[in-house]
Amino acid sequence: MRAISRIRNTLSARPETVLWLIALYYVAAVVIRVLRVEGLQNDEAEQLVESQYLLLGYGRQPPFYNWLQYGVIHLIGPSILALSILKNGLLFLTCLFYGLAARIVVKDKALIGSAMLGVLAIPAVTVLAQRDLSHAVATMCSIAFFLYVFLRTLKAPSLAGYALTGLAIGIGAITKYNFVVLPLAAWLAVFAEPTLRKHLFDRRIALTVVIALVICLPHAVWIIEHFKAATSGTIAEMREDASHNGVFDRLRGLVMIVTSTLDGGLPLVAFFLFAFRRDLLASLRAQNPAARVLILTFGFSLLIIAIIAVSLRATTITQKWLSPFLLLLPLYFCVKLDTARKDGLVGFLRLTIPAFIMAYGFLIYIATASLLGPSLGSRPKDSFPSIPFVRTVLAESGAQRPLHFILAESRVLAGSARIIAPETPVLTPSFSEEPEIDPALTKQGGLVLWEGKGDAIPPRLREALDDAGLSAEALTPTTLNIPYVHSRDGRTAAFSYAWVAPH
Repeated sequence: MRAISRIRNTLSARPETVLWLIALYYVAAVVIRVLRVEGLQNDEAEQLVESQYLLLGYGRQPPFYNWLQYGVIHLIGPSILALSILKNGLLFLTCLFYGLAARIVVKDKALIGSAMLGVLAIPAVTVLAQRDLSHAVATMCSIAFFLYVFLRTLKAPSLAGYALTGLAIGIGAITKYNFVVLPLAAWLAVFAEPTLRKHLFDRRIALTVVIALVICLPHAVWIIEHFKAATSGTIAEMREDASHNGVFDRLRGLVMIVTSTLDGGLPLVAFFLFAFRRDLLASLRAQNPAARVLILTFGFSLLIIAIIAVSLRATTITQKWLSPFLLLLPLYFCVKLDTARKDGLVGFLRLTIPAFIMAYGFLIYIATASLLGPSLGSRPKDSFPSIPFVRTVLAESGAQRPLHFILAESRVLAGSARIIAPETPVLTPSFSEEPEIDPALTKQGGLVLWEGKGDAIPPRLREALDDAGLSAEALTPTTLNIPYVHSRDGRTAAFSYAWVAPH
């Protein structure tokens, strides 16, 4: 209690120090993820596999996050630490850029701190991101950076401001495709605000467009050459529950937009109502051009997404897809409170504790679930024993055999192999953009891994082996039953492997 009282006193005197508490939270998130369990989530495994290559495109996702992960992994090696440092580093930068954006349009330091805490109050930031997100995390960081340079340019137009806006748009566009909705919505919002409309027709906006296009051009060329790979997966996911009734599917997609927005937005609204109470409701009547631009940008974003959903007959628009646009709301609330000249300190102090309880609470929850879940009968994804399997295979028989490549059936197995054998090229048929297997490597021998009993090599692996000039019939499969991580009921998962002899 004394420590909490000391923190409150410090925040009362210097609200901006909340950024250090946010930084401490993300350090804790890295430490807990490293110590929690060594199993991999889907996005983590994907990043470990794809970080072997520096490409212009990686299937259905733009390349920016992969480029960052490539750099981090090549600095400190493929590991859960490398994955966690990048993710939580970007989440911290999201809060930092958001605070910088708030400083432009909010005078009260306590409300600037509340804006940053509002980021933590968004479930996608503290729940979904800590569970298993990658590209969406970079999108949130890109949106916070865009808001900073966008608001800065609106307040004090300059050549540098227009250039930075182009940089933010270009980076955001190669981070995740749904980012493009935001600058388009912001353009419409500024056009609808008479006092700011002139900035859209400033000659310097040409520099914004040129810089954004230059950044996007290499990936745009890749999309033209790999259009199916870049779009089919996302469209299939958005049509996952389609009934093939066009009217019904479109209506269902629109309902999903509303429900997903409410799922992500209501907790944030509840946090701000708890903290500011009647002041928040009263402040909504206060008029401010920046507030109008923010809420119009949010509204136009949802409208554009609705148009896309109707055009594609999308039935599944998830909270993860919409969550980046919810970042507009905390800043909107804080601008309104500041315009109404409400004292932000009391609400800021009220918001601090529940925001951090939610943030730390979920870290504790997922750590507890990973440690205790397997012993209680549940099977979290990160308790899947793929890493112990690879470690066992290499420890038992790898020392006497040449290991010049590893071919794994799934990305989870391939990612696990990257951690255990970081110097060995790891290949998987589930990543269509990876380079072909070097024939020189296949001749020197390697290892094939797959899930399940080794009675028969899975078809995808057979095809990959044939493409590499190797015979699946010449391999001798071996099966291992590996206990689930932290499991006490003796449940195991079956894995198989086969060594490819030099030839």
